[in-house]
Amino acid sequence: MKVAMATSMIFFFLLAGAAGEASSDDIRLSGDGGAAEQQARPWKCCDNIEKLPEKIFPPRWRCNDELEASQCVDACAVCREAPGPFPGPLICDDVYWGVDPGPLCTERPWGSCCDRAFCTKTNPPTCRCADEVASCAAACKDCQPVESSEPPRYVCQDQFTGQPGPSCTPDAYN
Repeated sequence: MKVAMATSMIFFFLLAGAAGEASSDDIRLSGDGGAAEQQARPWKCCDNIEKLPEKIFPPRWRCNDELEASQCVDACAVCREAPGPFPGPLICDDVYWGVDPGPLCTERPWGSCCDRAFCTKTNPPTCRCADEVASCAAACKDCQPVESSEPPRYVCQDQFTGQPGPSCTPDAYN
């Protein structure tokens, strides 16, 4: 009886080992002989970038820009429907793993940075930058002078849908 039980246990382990061989669909981690590949960003630029909440380095990013169906299908492995009426634009569901998510597609009207940004709590936010500058950025369409400023200072009154960008001065208003 004990011999039969031992034989069946050995047979079971042999079958389990044969079933556990790696297939071509297995995920290979860098610690098990697989090489971690650096992939290219699936987008050239992105206005509505999202950093995924995982606490890993480098971080993972997703671009939530709405695209025409043909653009999304040509550029992305997976596309999903954007909120709104059907049929409508698509959003690329591809994820990029890297330090730099890439440039914006639309230039912010106040330039690359802002210390005093006022944004709505919508997603994506609509922002305005109240920085007083010596001259407005070239993309600003509504550049207003600040009253009683010497030397003359200006504020861009344009609004921008998207993140306001990094601070110009570290810890400027914190």
